[in-house]
Amino acid sequence: MLCPSVFQSSPVTMRPFLDLHWPVRSLWPETRPLFYQIEQEMIRHMQEMRQNMEYMERLHQKIFDEIDHTSSSSSTAVFKPITFQELGRDGSSFALSLDTKEFSPEELSVKQVGRKLRVSGKTEKKQDDGKGSYSYRCQEFRQEFDLPDGVDPETVTCSLVGGRLQIQAPRERPANDGKERIVPISVTSTPENAAFYPHKHNSAPQRQTAVTTQTVKHILDI
Repeated sequence: MLCPSVFQSSPVTMRPFLDLHWPVRSLWPETRPLFYQIEQEMIRHMQEMRQNMEYMERLHQKIFDEIDHTSSSSSTAVFKPITFQELGRDGSSFALSLDTKEFSPEELSVKQVGRKLRVSGKTEKKQDDGKGSYSYRCQEFRQEFDLPDGVDPETVTCSLVGGRLQIQAPRERPANDGKERIVPISVTSTPENAAFYPHKHNSAPQRQTAVTTQTVKHILDI
């Protein structure tokens, strides 16, 4: 009969099997390195995607900043008023001078409609920042002036001198300036226009008609 103590294992006997550093062999192939490689590969791809997304976000932000800067500069240029000076204050002429140094002669237009002058200009310029990107700058203005009294619209002239648009026209003096003057009276013996004087052969019938009318009226009263 077998003794139970033979099959009873002691802690000392099982110590080599319980030791964590004891080499363990398995009948199944080791799969941990395969899953580990897949996990590391996925982590690496996620990091690359995150970096690409951050780069695209910075790129979009830069593009939006450039668009905002270009739009703000363009809108400022569009609504920038064109300075002008009114010359000819002595009353002998009408003259205007506009600062148009940003425009070429082909980009300016002056139209006369009735007694109004319409001056306009439009220019577009392409700008290169030196980094391979381009921007377009648009500048436009429109101004309208009224021709004063005494200026003939057909006499208006324009010239471009030193980047300034000169608009000029002579001003005629009014026929009646309100001043008092004495009109001389000329005396002649013979009337120059006989129509202002009645003919002699017409005076007698007129008096006879008047007398006849008075006589008839007197008879009716009696």
